[in-house]
Amino acid sequence: MTQMNTADVIIIGAGVAGLSTAMQLAGRGAKVIVLERDRVGNGSTGRAAGLLGQLRGKAEQTRMLVDGLAIVKELEKLADVEIFVQTGSLRIAETPERAEEISALVEMGKSIGFDIDHMSIDDVARHLPYMRTDDLVDACYCPTDGHLQPAELAAAYLKVGKQRGVRCETNTPVTGIIVEAGQVRGVRTAAAEYFAPVVMNAGGPWSYLNAELAETVLPTAAIGHYYLTTRPDPANPVDRLSPAVRDRELRIYTRPESGGLIVGIYDAEPDRYDMGKLPADFDMSRMKAARDSLQVAQLIEATHHRFPWINERTPMTITTGIMTFTPDARPFCGEMPNIQGLFHCSGFSGHGIVQSPVIGLIMSQLILDGHSTYDVSSIEADRYFDMPGYIDRRDIEDRCAAMAGNYYGKVERPTVAAGGQAAK
Repeated sequence: MTQMNTADVIIIGAGVAGLSTAMQLAGRGAKVIVLERDRVGNGSTGRAAGLLGQLRGKAEQTRMLVDGLAIVKELEKLADVEIFVQTGSLRIAETPERAEEISALVEMGKSIGFDIDHMSIDDVARHLPYMRTDDLVDACYCPTDGHLQPAELAAAYLKVGKQRGVRCETNTPVTGIIVEAGQVRGVRTAAAEYFAPVVMNAGGPWSYLNAELAETVLPTAAIGHYYLTTRPDPANPVDRLSPAVRDRELRIYTRPESGGLIVGIYDAEPDRYDMGKLPADFDMSRMKAARDSLQVAQLIEATHHRFPWINERTPMTITTGIMTFTPDARPFCGEMPNIQGLFHCSGFSGHGIVQSPVIGLIMSQLILDGHSTYDVSSIEADRYFDMPGYIDRRDIEDRCAAMAGNYYGKVERPTVAAGGQAAK
């Protein structure tokens, strides 16, 4: 065992979750080594749209995201880079059911002191003159939302982490996890072994394969995702600070990007990927979307409905990548009962960018203190441990794909529980 390859914590994966955790751990004096199979941020992080919407179905989830934004603003100062773009965000409704959803969301937000309110359709049209509004029946607006810039966020985590002593090795895929008598001891790579009493699995869509290296089932699945980015159009200018929009009826979200517009979709029948069957040198940044695919056709059709000036002839790029979904669309954070010291941090279901600031803090607390100052009961890693229906890989993929396919399609009805606590 060489001193060079020993640490307090080894993190598998240099996406935003792994890098955020490494930065927080190092800030508390831990010696951290991050091992990345490819390049920093080259997995799901590099294919993310980065929307930041803070209000969630429960007060604690909302607090996490509000606190996460404060972490980002401090990170901007430390790294001297702009990461957060505050544009505000709109949620729009074109059916009575969606209007009820918005009303409940506004009521819940106000009950916990969150800055959100209804917005008239006329005001929506003034804010977004390039968007169709004649079919809308309600909308709500949050002025403190916006988006994070994924590349800048990952680079800032890495920069500050390295200043605190984090060591990051790229092009170093982990091939084995060393476990002795139920305790993790380190990891193997093709070139060397690395030793630590704590290993954190933050491998994104590869996380379930990493877990299998330690004979552990992690109920995540690799799910495809698509978004388009238009070029600037003088006839339909998109201001850099135009609000983000979520249209759950059409299953789309939008935000401004370099004078154009990003529009993404949560497909009803998303692509599935078997990460174990992909080439060892698979590079997510090289994924190409087939312009004649059903998913792309549905994306453009939904986009055209909301933004009539965008159609299949509009100059645009189509981005496709792979998200890591779970059966309930909540991440797995923490240990499993079978192996001490093996922590998992995966399954962000399309929200890894926005959740990463506070998740890094939470994981550092779980690793160093054994508990968190946040209520993490809904994201505990062992919540499906050894449960029937969550062990077989096909069952897991079916459950995760069903959740992903219904993620925007379902109508949510958040309510306010006793003491002003939001509940769903």
